[in-house]
Amino acid sequence: MTSTETRRGAAPRGVEHRSKQRDDIQGLRALAVGLVLVYHLRPTWLPGGFVGVDVFFVISGYLIIGALVNELRRSGRISLVSFYARRARRLLPAATVVLLGVALTTVLLLPVSRHPDVLREVVASALNVQNWQLAIFAGDYANATAEASPVQHFWSLSVEEQFYLLIPLVLILAGLRGARPGRNAFVAVLAITVASLAFSVLYTPLDHTAAYFITPTRMWELGIGGLLAIGLPRLALSRAARLASGWLGLAAVLAAAFLFTTAMQFPGWIALLPVLGTAALLAAGSGMGDGGVSALLARQPLRYLGDISYSLYLWHWPVLVFLMEFLGVTHLPWEWTLAAAVASVALAAASTRLVETPMRHLKPRAAYTAGAAMIAASVLVAAYPWYTAQARIDDLKANAVLGDDHPGALARDPQYPVEVPTAALVPDPVVAGDDIAKAWGDDCGKVAVDREDCWYGPADAPKTMVLLGDSHMTQLSGALIDLAERSGEWRVRMLVHDACPFNAEPLKVAAPDGRQRQNNEPFANCPADDRAKREWILREKPDMVVTAAMTPQVYKEDMNWEWPSYERAVEGYREHLRPMAEAGITVVGIRDTPRSRPDVLACLIETPGQCDRTRSEAVTPDPVTEAVATLPGGKAVDLTDWFCDADKCPAVVGNVVVYRDNHITDSYASTLVKPLGDALGIERR
Repeated sequence: MTSTETRRGAAPRGVEHRSKQRDDIQGLRALAVGLVLVYHLRPTWLPGGFVGVDVFFVISGYLIIGALVNELRRSGRISLVSFYARRARRLLPAATVVLLGVALTTVLLLPVSRHPDVLREVVASALNVQNWQLAIFAGDYANATAEASPVQHFWSLSVEEQFYLLIPLVLILAGLRGARPGRNAFVAVLAITVASLAFSVLYTPLDHTAAYFITPTRMWELGIGGLLAIGLPRLALSRAARLASGWLGLAAVLAAAFLFTTAMQFPGWIALLPVLGTAALLAAGSGMGDGGVSALLARQPLRYLGDISYSLYLWHWPVLVFLMEFLGVTHLPWEWTLAAAVASVALAAASTRLVETPMRHLKPRAAYTAGAAMIAASVLVAAYPWYTAQARIDDLKANAVLGDDHPGALARDPQYPVEVPTAALVPDPVVAGDDIAKAWGDDCGKVAVDREDCWYGPADAPKTMVLLGDSHMTQLSGALIDLAERSGEWRVRMLVHDACPFNAEPLKVAAPDGRQRQNNEPFANCPADDRAKREWILREKPDMVVTAAMTPQVYKEDMNWEWPSYERAVEGYREHLRPMAEAGITVVGIRDTPRSRPDVLACLIETPGQCDRTRSEAVTPDPVTEAVATLPGGKAVDLTDWFCDADKCPAVVGNVVVYRDNHITDSYASTLVKPLGDALGIERR
């Protein structure tokens, strides 16, 4: 990513007393947290390291459901008071310290524009609903290049705590039915597991971003651990079977860690590999003195790492996020990667010794009181600065109105009649990141051809304009829609797809560079999406097709994707667009907007006079316009001079902030209506 984005990973559970532990399980926790840690620090080394979450889920289900069923068998009841007191004293103390630390560091270190989002997630994490928060917001492409939240990793704790609100009640009901609570519990957990797995398999292809986070697609992983805990004593595995199970399980987990990528539809059925692998490892350690993988996992260094694994996961991600923010980088160089790892381990060791361990022996009443106080503290400490920051941002947005002192791009017009006076910037850099095209707000940034709700302009307009391309086409859509509405003669259909340039040559992953990525592969459905749109256009024959896209250099530097060569990119656009031009459709290609600095808004807030780029840096070769210029009747439109002078491309033009990230603000786009109308030959009324 151009900046750290939403990463996959999970928080391990709190440690048990040594007398109640299986040492190999502590080693398995160490393996799981190691997978996640390496994945976050150097994702290209371990592209599937996010499966550490699945390892933790299975371990948690094995231990917690197993303990509940044992209590049910032993006493015929489950004490909810004792159960939730144990959860509170093992999980809340360390989590609260991290959440309070993140809230305070956010206020001190991060720009105020980020305070509402981060602090909202602190509150969501404290209330154990962070997974739903991420499911709702993580798939928003308009925010896809936003910096990562330092508490996004709390989503896995939310999944587990939601599951543990349900499962004790289910087991209590199972214990009421008949005289065999163990069998009834097995059937109940099996039913939940099968239903959740089926839902995960069916839902993941529909929305794998949300499926990754939500509880219904994850419960089966904890259920597998629970089924193993209930049924394992009856299996009576031989020593040879346990040895084989251990090695096969380790191979399955490591295979997933090395072979899986974030482009896969996960969890779904492919999560069975690490989940069943973890179950096999747990089964392998059920005997004493077997040797093999279980003996390897029970070694002292791994046991110690397992003991601090909960705190290590809680601390490592905010350390990484804040360190990159402090250094102003999007991925850490080697020396800082090592520093982040060492700092995370040190904080985890201190947290385990000074926070987790002392709180572990509280009585249930004290645990409930302390737990409620810790949740309240996290919420209150985050809520007040969240409220004040949001109020300031709302005020800035309300005043973000373009007036006579804010000509924007029109200030570049040699015929502009007056000198631009000094005035407050619109939008304020604090809120410019939210200044997006209306199409994104209307969910028209990824439009399939069968959608009929992304039309703009007069319904009875005699002419039709179709917009094709990626998000750098969408960023200009507000100006083109405004132009169409002012003309009264044009209707606009959005057929854009963010991160899908309208090109016959697919993008591929560039050479590994170690950068953080939310998705490290281009969208696989771009070719089919393009094909359907091309067929519709050739059938319906609109009057004009307009396309734009990020240049190859921007795709390479910001997304880590590339075409085989620049020439192939040009030919790919030409191949897709030539049939339209030959059918008599006017094809327009708009040169990509000049590139901004990666940290442009932070620069405008902190050092506003140092945020420009030289023209040679900002303007890169553009295959869209090069291809369109060769088509019959094609129009290549270059707006560069409306952004840049002869030497530089400023971050502010005519008192209007030009960029919100690598996209332009909608405010600046709105000042491009005149130059676009002139270039396209469309008169404004």
